[in-house]
Amino acid sequence: MSISGTIKSALGRGSRSSLPPSAVMSNGFSSRQRLQQALDEMVEAREPVDRLALLLIDLDRFDLVNDLCGPAKGDAVLEIVARQRLGSIRTVRSIHLAADKFACLFPFAGDEAIALALADTVQQVIREPILLGEHVVYLTASGGMVIADEPALSADDLLHAASLALSHAQQAGGETVRCFCPEMFTDLDDRTELENDLRTSLMRGEILPYYQPIILLDNSRPKGFEALARWHHPRQGLLGPDRFLPIVDDMGLDRDLLFMMLRQVCRDARDWPAHFTVSINISPAQLCDPDNAVMLLRILFASGLAPGRLIVEITESALIHNLASAHETIRSLRNTGVRIALDDFGTGYASLSRLCNLEIDHLKIDRTLIQSLDREAGRKLVKAVVDLGRSLSMPVTAEGIETPDHARFLRDLDCAFGQGYYFGRPEPADAARTRALSSHP
Repeated sequence: MSISGTIKSALGRGSRSSLPPSAVMSNGFSSRQRLQQALDEMVEAREPVDRLALLLIDLDRFDLVNDLCGPAKGDAVLEIVARQRLGSIRTVRSIHLAADKFACLFPFAGDEAIALALADTVQQVIREPILLGEHVVYLTASGGMVIADEPALSADDLLHAASLALSHAQQAGGETVRCFCPEMFTDLDDRTELENDLRTSLMRGEILPYYQPIILLDNSRPKGFEALARWHHPRQGLLGPDRFLPIVDDMGLDRDLLFMMLRQVCRDARDWPAHFTVSINISPAQLCDPDNAVMLLRILFASGLAPGRLIVEITESALIHNLASAHETIRSLRNTGVRIALDDFGTGYASLSRLCNLEIDHLKIDRTLIQSLDREAGRKLVKAVVDLGRSLSMPVTAEGIETPDHARFLRDLDCAFGQGYYFGRPEPADAARTRALSSHP
């Protein structure tokens, strides 16, 4: 089926582009009208051998730029991206669609690899550092691309296809480009099904905590667990968090899931030996809402679980979004005995001064650093983090341990704790309870 036919046949099956329909350019035209005008002009002007591509660009984590530099400087960065960066590519016609989204139209001759190479050029110019007063801004971008082989395609059709491809790029972790293919509509159908089932599954208790063991590296015995959400979907079976947590966030159900998980986690942990801890993750937005800390403590106290057995894991990006609110929430939790772990340390934005000011109790080394242990630079970096934790009296947990060599190297560094498939995968509550009780001397 042609791209045109594929898109048009699926328009009734899912939402269109996430671009706001009210987005209006300074000349009074909507961004879609501008895109349609540019598309028409390029179709008219192109050579017979040319094909057209639309690349939809979304700047990754641009909200952090606004948080760090302020919205006025954020707008200045967008202006630089539009005029100086994208405007420097002679063959690309770019349109600022809305917020941190841009559309790039360009003709090319040849196969899809040529278009992907041009898309890579777009990413490269966006990566160039931007000097803005006392700030140096480093940007990356995710992209969704569609090849417009048929002149009859409308801007709406192209945006729809490019938006689907962009969603796939973002789900892959960002800083990459995905090209539209018809199979993406199958993924859209899957997402629609999950959206329709999510609220009911939450009410039925079909989303449950699974527990991955955290191991004392000096004797290989478990000392606690990290709680990770799993969905027992009635038709699709057991789903991992990557399948449904983005949908939970988009639907505004993250607080419901957090508190439901916490209630169950506290109940489960009461059945473990008294020295076992349980870790639960909260997002940056949840951390910065003081009402969440109040509810979290209310659930904890009602459960009867000792506060010192609960570890709340936060990510480095939580320290950027709203430092004052994050500090207030962390302080209120720690005052009751709850401990705080900084997750994914070494890959985010936390400075050492923030690390000290927020009185973090534990550090968790990101799994990507552990996967780099086969390189000398990776080994030196992991050693530096372990040494840093020791000097700050913060126990360090290494995530993503998958081989005996990983475990041996970290044990030789006197890293306190380890976690990963080498020691155990996430398991249901009954299996975690059995593991905990059987390891208790």
